[in-house]
Amino acid sequence: MGCCGSREARDEESYIIVGAGAFGASTALHLIQKHPSAKVYLLDRGPFPHEAGASWDWNKVIRADYTTPVYMELALEALQKWRKDPLYQKFFHQSGLAWVSNSDFAQTIIDNYRAISGSKSQPQLLNTQDVLTMWGGIHADALYQDVKQVFYNKTSGWAEATDALCAVINAALAAGVRYVEADVKKVLFDDRGSAIGVVTEEGNCFHASHTILATGAMTARILADSAPMEPKLQLGGRMVAAAICSAMVKVSETDATLFKKGPVFVNDLDPAIGGSLPPNSNNELKVYRDESFKNTILHEASGQQISVPPSKLDYGQRDLTPGMKEELKSTFEGIFGEKAKDWELFNYRICWDAVTPTQDPIICEHPHAKKLFLVTGGSFHGYKFLPIIGKYAVDMIEDKLRPELAKIWAWDKENKGEAHEGMFPTREMADV
Repeated sequence: MGCCGSREARDEESYIIVGAGAFGASTALHLIQKHPSAKVYLLDRGPFPHEAGASWDWNKVIRADYTTPVYMELALEALQKWRKDPLYQKFFHQSGLAWVSNSDFAQTIIDNYRAISGSKSQPQLLNTQDVLTMWGGIHADALYQDVKQVFYNKTSGWAEATDALCAVINAALAAGVRYVEADVKKVLFDDRGSAIGVVTEEGNCFHASHTILATGAMTARILADSAPMEPKLQLGGRMVAAAICSAMVKVSETDATLFKKGPVFVNDLDPAIGGSLPPNSNNELKVYRDESFKNTILHEASGQQISVPPSKLDYGQRDLTPGMKEELKSTFEGIFGEKAKDWELFNYRICWDAVTPTQDPIICEHPHAKKLFLVTGGSFHGYKFLPIIGKYAVDMIEDKLRPELAKIWAWDKENKGEAHEGMFPTREMADV
C-alpha cells in the first residue's frame, strides 16, 4: 500500500477489499485464513461497522428457505455455521419462521428440503386457523385473506446483525487483515487496463495486486467514476442501488416475553408486503417493508442514468417520507392487526443495497478489467451468507469456483424471472 506512484504491493500477492459489509468482511477473513502471509487490506469510509451499510442492522433474517436448490444448499451450509461455529452461534436466535403467501412457493421449498436433506426436512404447512392461536395468538389478527395454509420452518430465525459483523471483522484483524478508514472514489488502472488499486476522495492511492469491490449500493457510482468513458466497465442494468424501509417498536416487558416466543413472520399479501422479527434484548421489535425503490441521477462524466443513495451524510437513511412511514404502518398492521395501531414506531431507517434483476450476486472477475473482482449484490438477502460467502469469493479469485456458481454469479447471466418481484426497484424514491 502506498501513495500514488508507489510500486509497493504491486508485485506481490496483496488484496484491497473495498467495503466492510458482510461480503467484504467475510472475504477478508477467508482470504487471511487461507493465506496467512498475504497482505489483505479492508477499506471502508469510517470506523466499522459503518451505519450506512446494508449489513449494519439490529437484526437480520437467517433462513435456508429458498425455491432455488443451489441457494438452499448454500444457506444450509451457512445456517450450520450460525448454529455451531463459536464465532457466529452466540448471535443466532432460532425463533422459527412463518410465511404467509398466496403463491405456491411453499411446496417448492418443502420439496427442495426433502431432496437435499431427506428425513431431516423441517418445514411444514400449517393450517391458517391453527396459526391464529399459536405463539400466544400474537398473529391472530394478521392479514390472511383466503390463504388456507402458512409455511413454517422451526430451524430458521434471526441474527444480531451488527454484532456478528463486528465479530467477523475483529477475527479478520486478529488474523492479520489491516483495516483502513478510507472513502474510496475510484479504481486505479495501469496502461493495460488492469486494476492496480484504488484512490480515495482525499486523493490518496492504495495499490495491490488484487482489487475487490464489495461496495454494495455504491458499486455503479465507483465504476462510473473510475472509467466514465469506458462503457464496457459499467454496470448498466446488471445491478441497481435500491432501498427498503424498516422501523422498530418498543414493547413492554410483558409483551416482550410473549413476542420473543414468536417466529420471524413474513407476509407477502398486499398491503402487508413485509416481515417482522421478534424483540431483541432491548425489547425492540422490528418490521421491514419488502418493496424497494431507487434514486436515479445523471452521472455527468459518463452520461449514464444510474441509481445511487442520496448524497446526504449516511445516505440520509433516517429521513423517511410520510409515504414510506405509511407503508411501514401497513406492514405492521398486516402482521399484527389491531394491536399494531397503538404502537409508536421509531428507529425508522432506509436501508440501501445493490440489487440484481435475478437477485443473484455478482461474484466474478470483471471481464473487461483484469485483477478487478466484484463481490457484491446482496439483493436484501445476502447477509445470511456471512459465514461462508468469503470462502466462495476466494474460490472465485483463485479461479476455482464451482461452475454452477460461476454461471449464476457471472457479470452477464440469464434472467429466468425467478427473483422476488418486489425487490427489484420499479419506482423512484421521490415518488414514495
